[in-house]
Amino acid sequence: MLSLTRFVLGFLSCLYTQVTATADHKVEAINTSYIKDFHCPATTHAHLIQDKLQAAMDRFAYHFYVEKDVDAAFNKYVASNYVQHDPNILDGRDAAIESLSPLFGAKGNTFEIARVMVGPEYTTIHIKALTDGQPPFNVFDVYRTIGSCIVEHWDCMKEIVNNTASTHPYF
Repeated sequence: MLSLTRFVLGFLSCLYTQVTATADHKVEAINTSYIKDFHCPATTHAHLIQDKLQAAMDRFAYHFYVEKDVDAAFNKYVASNYVQHDPNILDGRDAAIESLSPLFGAKGNTFEIARVMVGPEYTTIHIKALTDGQPPFNVFDVYRTIGSCIVEHWDCMKEIVNNTASTHPYF
């Protein structure tokens, strides 16, 4: 009986330690945005249920990547003062339009949408980018959203290579 009591007390002690450590453990977050008020287009909505938000982000992705209509996509869905984390593009909707229009306007460039993953605050769009004179790229664009208004952007790009260890690389 004593060994069973020790086991139970030991187990409970371990459980208590884990709960206490987890409850007291804090991780500092990086403040990615210094902007507190975003200037969203009148065509966006701050509060949407999941299926409406998914539909809005699907439309943004289609206008931007498939139709390559940077101006229409950004003027309809992107805050004028949105935060851009791509080191080659300035903050703001107008800077993004100016920077991205030549890339998306080139006739030989195509952007194939693999998936549009939408959550309550972030949307990730996974694409295959094919641009003239460049190898194909696997791209993840991550957008922070307030409803259907895009307020912040990050991206990650990796060249697609044929010789991989994975039997299902990239897509």
